[in-house]
Amino acid sequence: MNGLTGLQLPAAPTAPLGATLAAAAPGASSPAAVALRVIRRTESIDPSPSLLRLEQALRRGDSNALRLGRLIEGSPALAARVLRLANSAYYAPRVPIVGLNRAVILLGDTMLRQLVLATLITGRQASSRTPRQSLAAARLLGDAVRSAAVCRALADITRIASPDEAFAAGLLHDLGRIYLLDERDDEYTEYVMGSAGLLDSLDEELRLRGTTHTEVGRAFAEEWHLPEAIREVLAGHHDPQPRTLAAVAAASDWIVRELNARSGDDPEQIAAHVATALEAVGVSAERWARRVPEVVEEYAELLSVFDVVS
Repeated sequence: MNGLTGLQLPAAPTAPLGATLAAAAPGASSPAAVALRVIRRTESIDPSPSLLRLEQALRRGDSNALRLGRLIEGSPALAARVLRLANSAYYAPRVPIVGLNRAVILLGDTMLRQLVLATLITGRQASSRTPRQSLAAARLLGDAVRSAAVCRALADITRIASPDEAFAAGLLHDLGRIYLLDERDDEYTEYVMGSAGLLDSLDEELRLRGTTHTEVGRAFAEEWHLPEAIREVLAGHHDPQPRTLAAVAAASDWIVRELNARSGDDPEQIAAHVATALEAVGVSAERWARRVPEVVEEYAELLSVFDVVS
């Protein structure tokens, strides 16, 4: 598989936190500095032992699919997710995949890294979330999975990026929201759950948390040494250049919102944003409309893979 073949995840920087913050931003209260503190604070909490071993392997740069597969065996939930994805329409195997090793080989290094990384991000503090925060996290993960399917389809149409790279961009582009949610701020939780919260300007996030999910995404990408293309998506999908991977991710946000309207949404306003976003990636409304049923079917299956109730 192509896609994120360059996604190597070596050890996190060993420089003192203060030195890193000084390099990241001019002041300790700048959005960039706050974002880095959010990342460091969350990642100081170890996940479950099985996921911790996977995280340590990724940080060492050990992303070989077979070696990761052996570690995944220690996490039954993740192992089941890998098997479900391998048997999904996304891969459409000729015969059912029943063994984990075969599933790992089919997914390959690129997709396996994405799956493990998403599991680490969303699962690190899952057990300590309130019911309302858990609901908000499920909403964020559901939208991320839908965005991944939409990004993959848009990349297939436009050739702006490889489908695998676009899938990763869609899955990870809003991960900063998970980190901000896990700061245990009830007001931010309600912001996520609100009708307008996820697609308005970044000003409200800045007011609530002193930083934005794009700044947190930028800090995460730098800490984990993600490829430059993915860094640009995480940091710049709210103000992307046309016909870039960031523009694909931005389009997916509006398309997902249109396909999953919430109470209080303005359908005409969202449709206008979708039209503008499709134009920015060079896709006509008619061509996209023909692709929608296939995309909806694909992400419905992927939601079950990621254990999200649609």
